[in-house]
Amino acid sequence: MSGINLTLLLALLAMVLRTALFYAGVEIAPFHFALVHLLFLVIAIWFSGYFLMSRDPSRGFGELLRAGFQSAMVYSLLLAFFILFYYKVIEPDAFVARNERIIQGMVNDGHPLNKATQMVTGFYTAGNYAVFTFFGLLMTGALNAVFFGLIHDKVLRRFRG
Repeated sequence: MSGINLTLLLALLAMVLRTALFYAGVEIAPFHFALVHLLFLVIAIWFSGYFLMSRDPSRGFGELLRAGFQSAMVYSLLLAFFILFYYKVIEPDAFVARNERIIQGMVNDGHPLNKATQMVTGFYTAGNYAVFTFFGLLMTGALNAVFFGLIHDKVLRRFRG
């Protein structure tokens, strides 16, 4: 198995899990599923370096870093497209209910209704959430790729024979 294959499997698992939870009736706010994505991203990046070192222990830090970046990019892209699809097709009213609660809170705090509606509905959308998810996962993945690349290169290389 390679790091990209594992990344594809983990991305598919995240998609299936999110969809299955929705159809099982478990309500999850859009931002509350992020820990699952972060866990899968960490697993994908760790094992991309592990599989690379298993095939060829002479691989350097740059190649380990590239493998981690590739896994982070693939996972982030797949999940961003899935999230956009999910909130446009499968659960299109997820942001409507959330936006209404935020608008009501802003009105209760003294903001005019039309200005609160304009600010909230322009910001909390499926497209924005997909973009935030992509860049958030990509940046987190990049930091993990550097961290795990260093661990594989400087620490774990000593234990491989």
